[in-house]
Amino acid sequence: MTRSCTRLLAAAVSSLLGLASAPSLAGNYAEGDPRPVPFSSSTTRAAVSADARQWLAGAPTQGYAEGSPQPEPRVSANSRAAVAADTQLWIRSGLAARQYGEAGADPSSPAYRQAAAEYARLRTSPAYGALIDQFKSRSSSARAEEDGNPLR
Repeated sequence: MTRSCTRLLAAAVSSLLGLASAPSLAGNYAEGDPRPVPFSSSTTRAAVSADARQWLAGAPTQGYAEGSPQPEPRVSANSRAAVAADTQLWIRSGLAARQYGEAGADPSSPAYRQAAAEYARLRTSPAYGALIDQFKSRSSSARAEEDGNPLR
């Protein structure tokens, strides 16, 4: 008998909750169709075309005008070996661990400052030049192997 009472009580509670939420569900439908209404313009196609032609006649040209030359942007041209050596030093110094660690990069933390100082020290040390030479020799030996490959 207790099972049937429990089921009857559960059915009564769910019915009451359903009745209580019915007005809030019905209110959503009273807002109307959510799709946008098409906009009908009062301007003719010819007027829009004429306005566009007029704007293009006085529009600025692409890039820089001849009367206002801008300096060419400077692009650093590091070799692959220099980039690879710099990456190795970044990892060795601990900056990689600080950057991608759980806490993220926090330049105000002592550990980050210590890793940044170590990176700066390694970058100005002879180890940087030695790493560049090492990566250059690796790439030149790999290139020599490719040139000797009969399949290429």
